Amino acid sequence: MTQKTLLYLILEDLTNALGGVGVDVCLGRPKITSEEKTEFVVVDIPTEIHDRIAGGAGVMMGTYGRFTVYCKAKSDRTMNINRQSELVDKVFSLFPINGKHVTAKEPTILLQGEDGYGYQATDITFRLRTKFNANKV
Repeated sequence: MTQKTLLYLILEDLTNALGGVGVDVCLGRPKITSEEKTEFVVVDIPTEIHDRIAGGAGVMMGTYGRFTVYCKAKSDRTMNINRQSELVDKVFSLFPINGKHVTAKEPTILLQGEDGYGYQATDITFRLRTKFNANKV
């Protein structure tokens, strides 16, 4: 049996939490094709690590994560503000996220505007805490 990496377990916890939102969840921004998605959420974890902490119950690592919520503009190319707001509210309501290997809390919303491909984008950044030894649980 192959043991899953810590990064795999972190991404699994975050994508599982997004399952209730009802849209596609992607690891990285998908390429735009003829079968365009009308709405989706991208999960991203920066590679830079911040706030390393040693705790009594095991080594803990604090860093940040990001969900980017994308919503396609209306057919007349105007922003679909109502649907974008609904999706952001759904994702925001998931916090705090308490997965088996990760805790995500303190979300912050940052409006990104139009992404150049006809999608409105909104970032939700959050504080991420993981256990180094979580893959042994």
